[in-house]
Amino acid sequence: MNVKRLVIATILGTLCGLFCMCGAMTKFPEEFGTFMLIGIVYNRALIGIVIGTSDNIDLHPALRGAIIGIVVSMAMAIFSCDSDSSGALMLLAFGLVYGVLIDVVTSRLEDKI
Repeated sequence: MNVKRLVIATILGTLCGLFCMCGAMTKFPEEFGTFMLIGIVYNRALIGIVIGTSDNIDLHPALRGAIIGIVVSMAMAIFSCDSDSSGALMLLAFGLVYGVLIDVVTSRLEDKI
């Protein structure tokens, strides 16, 4: 396991989580409660951790990030599906986008830093 990759991906995941939380708070203030917002940050940071430890999976970073983003976001999307299915789909879609973003940027940065 490459520790540098893990640190970069975790930081990027946490930053994506904070960005996603701010977007959810401003766009849908009544739909997401405090624990859901904390869960969003945690979920995106978890995507970063999983991507950081997946350097031995031999896939293109965009594909690997998309798969990891969807799989990790699935748990949060299932629980949010009780109230609104469009919110669950949005969480999955952004999990895919953030997974791709985190993996591609991490793969490029780990060689340069």
